[in-house]
Amino acid sequence: MPGKMSTRSKPKVPAQPAETYRGLPVYTSGQTPDGLMTARQLEDAGRRRTPGQKPRAYLRYRTQWCDMVELYHVDDTRAVQPLPPRQEAQKRARRTCILCESVADRPLPERSQKRSPWLPVSGRICTVCADAARDRWDRTCERCGTEFVHHESVRYRECTACEETRKRGQEIARRLTRRHCPDCNVQTATREEIEAADAADDFRHAFVFPRTCEACKAERRRQAEEAERAWERERWDELGPVRRWAREVMATPHAFAILDTETTGLDWDAKIVEISVTDGAGDLLLDTLVHPGVPIPEEATEIHGISDEDVKDAPGFGTVLPRLTKALEGRRVIIYNRVYDTGVLAYELDRHHQEHSPTLPGVEPLRPYERHPAVAEWMDAQQWERCAMLAYAVHVGEWSDYWGGWRWQRLGGGHRALSDCRTVVQRIREMAERPDPF
Repeated sequence: MPGKMSTRSKPKVPAQPAETYRGLPVYTSGQTPDGLMTARQLEDAGRRRTPGQKPRAYLRYRTQWCDMVELYHVDDTRAVQPLPPRQEAQKRARRTCILCESVADRPLPERSQKRSPWLPVSGRICTVCADAARDRWDRTCERCGTEFVHHESVRYRECTACEETRKRGQEIARRLTRRHCPDCNVQTATREEIEAADAADDFRHAFVFPRTCEACKAERRRQAEEAERAWERERWDELGPVRRWAREVMATPHAFAILDTETTGLDWDAKIVEISVTDGAGDLLLDTLVHPGVPIPEEATEIHGISDEDVKDAPGFGTVLPRLTKALEGRRVIIYNRVYDTGVLAYELDRHHQEHSPTLPGVEPLRPYERHPAVAEWMDAQQWERCAMLAYAVHVGEWSDYWGGWRWQRLGGGHRALSDCRTVVQRIREMAERPDPF
């Protein structure tokens, strides 16, 4: 048409730089003049920069962060020498997908079937084939191998039919397991018993089934006893003296005295409210309440049950002391937690002698926190045996990593002095009657 110029015949407007950077022009994306290329573009075109070649301009491909890429002129570069056939084949192999055999412009990553189980094989696989394999894997049932159209048909890699079959099989296996011995698979319950237990809806039946047969129970007991004997043999250097001591007490029970006290608390100044002594056979030698001279705390009463009303007419420790001395005379004294009870006795002795021993003329009075000399005299006159609590801890053999020693065991005597003394006799008899592991 006259007066109009064709679009193809329009002269090309030369690209104009948007700014300058380090003294060189800066072009935006799509406005780069002919002949200027980035390093990646030169590599794709089979060109290589010459040593010492400097950029002619810069390309700004981000406006927010102003990232610059160097542009080089093609005329300043040189052509890349062709690779030998062997290296060219290796280069092509690194860019070829082993599934679709397409050649990429870059080396493909090595994909491992071990790290990506959804891959059919391991090797260099393109992204398209990897995505397709992952999508197919997500739509395929792991059990039956059926490939579905949508991912929703396969939940947790399992189709609906396979899920129902698995659950049905698990239910059958669970019922059979509850009917048979877990060790030897001998039937120990009937179907009717299982159904009756389930109908009762009692959570305790979950611990009743499966039942262990009598033969397996006996084998379990035998293995436990053998393990216990092996453990005792391993620590016999420490356990042996304890067993021999317990047997000595049971052989000559009248030569020993078992002592226990109940107090107003666990502090260093706790007072005695009850004291009992038996011989090694549990026969009574002394059992009496003791007036502590102070009110009994409620927390102490909650433990041993002795109140102020119970001890209002009880004798004081000074009155009980001669009877205690006579009960212990000539006997080897055994105490459960000896350190605590001997400390309580020493405190009560000191309190008694401080109150009833007048200061003589010419004798220097005792300093604060200094015990009366009669305390050490009375304590040294007694034949204190090994602590029964520590001996019983060795006998039980429960090691405590926290304390770095044998775990102390509760006596379990009811927190009354007489019952605790007789429980100590039972613990000593238990240690004595235990057979040696050899």
